[in-house]
Amino acid sequence: MNYTVIYADRKTVSIQLGRDGSLTVRAPRGMSRREINEIVSSHQSWIDKKRAEQKPAAPLDFIYLLGAKYPVAETSSNRAGFDGASFYLPAGLDDAEKRAAIAGYFKLAGKEKMADKLSRWAKIMNLPAPPPPKITSAKTRWGSCGGKGGNHISFSFVLLMTDEECIDAVTVHELAHIRYKNHNKDFYALVRSYIPDYDEREKKLKEYGRIISAQGFM
Repeated sequence: MNYTVIYADRKTVSIQLGRDGSLTVRAPRGMSRREINEIVSSHQSWIDKKRAEQKPAAPLDFIYLLGAKYPVAETSSNRAGFDGASFYLPAGLDDAEKRAAIAGYFKLAGKEKMADKLSRWAKIMNLPAPPPPKITSAKTRWGSCGGKGGNHISFSFVLLMTDEECIDAVTVHELAHIRYKNHNKDFYALVRSYIPDYDEREKKLKEYGRIISAQGFM
């Protein structure tokens, strides 16, 4: 069985099934591959059941970028790209490989944009400039703030598929965590002082989330 192993400082093994059917195993550091294989094999019935219950992802006929919808075409290149009118993917990829190629493109292309967003909003909010953000493959959250010093911010690459208003809302949300580490009333008061229509933007994010999830990215 094919799966990806992520070692971390933890005591138990976690098995996660992606919407595309991919399997990710999070295991304690030092655990042997044999032990992991045994655990995964013991959960074979659960894995098969969950895969059978999954709805097939929608065909990747289009991709959203900054809220705009673009068609997908094949190219002779071995890399994903965008020419301003269409997304281009290497020929012969299956859907899982297409999603991986698109994720790679967004992760690379999103670094500069999100660094600029953080820098601009940090100045507006009178907060210390955080380190350059990481662009991740997170599937359950648009962004996160934490790490050493409590001000390391990460964004999921799928955030770049939403529009500028949504991106600004998530950016301000994560920057607000530099001051408030939880979601108390003071936290939301700070967020809404800069994004008065934050609740409406959250609704838009949920709509984008449904579309992006249907394509197998979340």
